[in-house]
Amino acid sequence: MDSGKVTVIGAAGHVGLAMSLVLTHAGYKVNGVDLNTEYNQLIMSGVMPFQENGAPELLAEAMDTGRLTMTGGLDDVPSSRYVVIMVGSPTDQHLNPVLDNLYRLIESLASRLLPGHIVILRSTVTPGTTGRVRNKLETLTGLTEGRDFHLVYAPERVVQGRAIEETAVLPQLIGAFDENSYHLTSSFFKTFSSGENIMLTPVEAELGKLITNMTRYVSFALANEFYLIGNLYDANINRIIDACNYDYPRLNLPTPGPNVGGPCLYKDGWFLVERIPFQELISTAFHINESMPMQIVQQLEKFDGICRVAILGMTFKADSDDIRNSLSFKLLHQLERLGYECITVEPHLKNYAPLSDLKGCDAVVLMTPHREFKNLPAITEAVDNENCVYVDIWGFWDEMRYRSANGIFRSGPREGEPGCVF
Repeated sequence: MDSGKVTVIGAAGHVGLAMSLVLTHAGYKVNGVDLNTEYNQLIMSGVMPFQENGAPELLAEAMDTGRLTMTGGLDDVPSSRYVVIMVGSPTDQHLNPVLDNLYRLIESLASRLLPGHIVILRSTVTPGTTGRVRNKLETLTGLTEGRDFHLVYAPERVVQGRAIEETAVLPQLIGAFDENSYHLTSSFFKTFSSGENIMLTPVEAELGKLITNMTRYVSFALANEFYLIGNLYDANINRIIDACNYDYPRLNLPTPGPNVGGPCLYKDGWFLVERIPFQELISTAFHINESMPMQIVQQLEKFDGICRVAILGMTFKADSDDIRNSLSFKLLHQLERLGYECITVEPHLKNYAPLSDLKGCDAVVLMTPHREFKNLPAITEAVDNENCVYVDIWGFWDEMRYRSANGIFRSGPREGEPGCVF
């Protein structure tokens, strides 16, 4: 067993590949395991399968040094001192957590587990999962955790797009069953990260991961509800939030946004509340955030003459190429169902319309605030329609943030329609 070798399971994913590259840069030889053969081939040819700041350079370095290999199997596990599990944890159609794939992986891993192995679970899981994994491994192998092998829950908490940067600096929650397992894992993290390591129990770390994501999600929902309240009073909520946040020590409200989703925030709350009877806060946050596309549709229906609508941004977050759980597609389907012609613009992906196709649009909705969309005058010039309606709930464009009717603008408003002062 080689202490300089790490097996990363889920190594072709957005966070798994980032950690693999951080590890190779720190000098480890990484055996990347993933069932996505297309991504494995791209990575081994030196091509990033998705956007991630700093990744192309580290991937080139990993290829030059030969420190990264990508496979579809677990054959190299016995020779690796560390086994890092970073597999996806989806929900089913009823938003119930699905961990079947993780447990099947643990069964396969058990036949290769040896004394001395350090297993680090980093996937998002329901509270109590690490305990069940320990029991399964002990039952299948006859080994004892804490004596023969070590198992910890150390969740990733990085933001996609800056995962490489944050993996190397963020504080790390390490949920361990015993102090020895914590210290061994902490020593491993210190070899590639300057962040402080914090010891928790496994279930505390599991809850900590979910609480981190849900705090953000509920905060976004609160801002979105304030946006809806602002609509009732013809008030610009971004001006209000900016004023209330300014130099005030007890408030840090986020800006409202119509595209709060993605592969984590959309589902992680259901991992947290599946066993409690009082789910109202998180479930209400889900319904508020998921309703924002329809709120936009209802705003557009107040205007006459809208037939052609442009949606700016189809990914779930700014400056990303990841479309998973993006609410832009919900808006698209709702508009098309009502008979609108839709143009979708996404500069980070192929097969989407360029900005030049905006000419003659009756409405433009900013769903994802990519930096490519920052120049509003250039967009209005491309649209070339003085009666076009612009929607920017984010307050991304200064003209909309401070001088619009709560993120809605149409020059030359008609009687009964929302107006604007810029």
